[in-house]
Amino acid sequence: MQLLRELLREKSIVIRERTPVEIILYSVFLHLFGQSFRKVSSTIEPFIKRSRTFVWEWVHKLGDILRDCYSDRLPEVVAIDETSLEVGDIPLWFWFVIDPESRKLVFFMITRSRTNLACKKLVRGIQRMYGCLPSVAITDGGSWYLVLRRYGIEHKIVSGGVRNYIERLIEMVKDRTRVFDNYFPSERWKVGRVYRWLNLYAFYYNWVRSHLTLHRLSPVFYERGVDVKNEFGRFTIALREVLRNA
Repeated sequence: MQLLRELLREKSIVIRERTPVEIILYSVFLHLFGQSFRKVSSTIEPFIKRSRTFVWEWVHKLGDILRDCYSDRLPEVVAIDETSLEVGDIPLWFWFVIDPESRKLVFFMITRSRTNLACKKLVRGIQRMYGCLPSVAITDGGSWYLVLRRYGIEHKIVSGGVRNYIERLIEMVKDRTRVFDNYFPSERWKVGRVYRWLNLYAFYYNWVRSHLTLHRLSPVFYERGVDVKNEFGRFTIALREVLRNA
């Protein structure tokens, strides 16, 4: 915990440590696990009194630091899907790219539209993050995905099968947006704030969250053969590793 404390200070997530690091980490973990900011504030109240504003700030500071730090490699084959969600009263398109073998989320982005131009942005974003592109992309056959062939990516249209994994991820993200404080603290969520939250949730999904099909391990821990069943234990171990490399 001492090393993690020093890393959090270095990244300016913890400055004067008016709140114990253990409380900050546990609060962020509870939010990722499904609690709203208000509920987390109530949960930690027996130990220390902090408003939901504090919890909101901890989540967003950590999400900003963990930008593009949720996956370590790009697989040869990916599955891509998109969904429309309203944040506040703003309709947005959320794009997700996963590794169908490990279940890891390897890339995501948010756009205002679902067009060929948006799909080009997706490809450029993947290349920027990994320095390469996948060989094969599995989609539902949307016309905007025809752009993939221009970049040398083989486009396969599949219904069901491996695409079920990404559809389950989308449903989880939709469920989690129900605990967004959309108008908190005083203005609507901006796209940058949603990105910060998704950075953190992608880290949680890949490194921490238990997957039944992976023997209750997270995708990264399962892939590495590291048997840590406790989610909060995985959270602190993974956060220490990622922050050292961020």
